[in-house]
Amino acid sequence: MAESLQTSSGWTGGKRGQAAVVSVLMLAAFVWVFRAGGLPLLPPARTLEGVNLLLVAGFVLGMTVNMVSRFARHHFLIAPIASVPFRRILTINAIGTALITFLPLRLGELARPAMLRTKGHLSAWAVTGTVGAERILDGLTFSGTLITGLLLATPRDPLPDRIGDFPVSASLVPQVAWIASVGFGLAFVVMAFFYRYREQARRLTERVLGLVWKAAAVRVAEVVIRLSEGFRFLVDARSTVPYLAITILSVLAQVWGTELLAAAVGMHELSFAEAMVVTGVVALGFAMPNAPGFFGTVQLALYGGLASYIPPDKIASQGAALVFIFYVTYLGLVVLFAMLALFAEWATPNVQTPAGS
Repeated sequence: MAESLQTSSGWTGGKRGQAAVVSVLMLAAFVWVFRAGGLPLLPPARTLEGVNLLLVAGFVLGMTVNMVSRFARHHFLIAPIASVPFRRILTINAIGTALITFLPLRLGELARPAMLRTKGHLSAWAVTGTVGAERILDGLTFSGTLITGLLLATPRDPLPDRIGDFPVSASLVPQVAWIASVGFGLAFVVMAFFYRYREQARRLTERVLGLVWKAAAVRVAEVVIRLSEGFRFLVDARSTVPYLAITILSVLAQVWGTELLAAAVGMHELSFAEAMVVTGVVALGFAMPNAPGFFGTVQLALYGGLASYIPPDKIASQGAALVFIFYVTYLGLVVLFAMLALFAEWATPNVQTPAGS
């Protein structure tokens, strides 16, 4: 599996060195940002002493359901293309999540296509298509969650014009929500259009590129067709409906867990609708090119989501505790599931066949 990933991604020693340099620079930049912005990376000790551990356990359960359901739902994107053991879908997604988390700039996105591909059965380009579809549908779901929360929740009046010491107004949150919704909505339309007219896209690619490089035109046109295979679930209700149902379950589990965590650290005023807003903002943070561990983006997204509903003095204390526990729990679950997945991959042989065979 490791050889397949390295070969597919071209992950050479030079690129590893470049990634390490980028990682150090990004981490240092985020540390500076938090110090300059007055947002604590570590909460005051007294706030952790009063945390309700039972409610924290509920949060961990919610995040566990969120992660496992996200691993499992990929089965319904792959099923129309090839028959892959469900156990392997779970393990590859767990490993892929760890690589996305700990490699900078979302380089870990290369992992699933590299690890799931099987010559003659499932191409890396087809898996890449399913990953792209997953990201688009996630964007629609989470921006919809964010907008729904904004419509239902009552923000502080007036909205703060700063987050910590940053001159960034909390009013940016709804603006970003609507922009994200429109962007992901357009991406979905393009995806559906591309799948519907994939043959025409192949012929157009071959014709236009063939004017300057005929040999490459044929290869690129073949990539277009293989990539479009990843969108086949769009016309298969047996795949689309359960995928969307599991995605909604995953989102609700995270919202519920976030509400519990807020109560655990003493922010009982955070409602379910407000937790929807926080979850949506965090999801947009996860969609960005990341530093290793999503360090910085997760914390900033959580502080930004809380700013519209929680007083500044609480954000610097109980809010900091929420941010810290959320982040540590996320990293801990990612590492735990990746370790279990690596053991399962080592212990179990891999077999997969084309769908319908």
